[in-house]
Amino acid sequence: MSLPNSLKDTFSPAEIHFLTENELITILPRYSMNGLSLITTKLPKIRAMNRIQVPIWLALILKAQRKCNIVPPEWLNLKKLQDLYQFEVTTLESFSELPYNWLEISKIFFENASDDLADEVYKLKSLVQDLKEIRLIKIKKGLTLVNESHLQLDNLSLMEINEIRPFVVSVMNKLTDLTDAVAPEIGDQEVQEEYEDDDDDEMYEKE
Repeated sequence: MSLPNSLKDTFSPAEIHFLTENELITILPRYSMNGLSLITTKLPKIRAMNRIQVPIWLALILKAQRKCNIVPPEWLNLKKLQDLYQFEVTTLESFSELPYNWLEISKIFFENASDDLADEVYKLKSLVQDLKEIRLIKIKKGLTLVNESHLQLDNLSLMEINEIRPFVVSVMNKLTDLTDAVAPEIGDQEVQEEYEDDDDDEMYEKE
């Protein structure tokens, strides 16, 4: 099956979600469970009420079975999100330090573990959306500084990079072509100027 051009140079939303689910997250088990060896990983022994880190996909399974609570990351609360938003608004030259998968993590909690969040979900959703939008505005401003070989936008998430990558790659390719086309003309001009300088030197010597 061939992918549309829009997806050839980017991850699909499903691929980003899959990558995120393999990250570790802290849970608070309600029951004790024995460890389990799988093909690609080994799941640790779980003891009730003892915090432990497990892959997100396992946390979601246990959560659906009501066997654990998922511990939210320290940035997923109203106070921290407000501070992050304020940083984005007042600091135009850089981005706040968020996990590279913060958008996906937020979505996972909102859809699967909203009861584990300390603050009201609709307020958190609103702040996450505001944070996403202000960062996107800053990204677009940063793209005005792109050149054919370098673009520096630190602390962007995978989702944010994924969204701008097709545009950035296209622009940088065009800038490279333009630079390659202009370079010979500049070289010819420099050679011509050197030739004229040599002629002037010879004339002065004859005089």
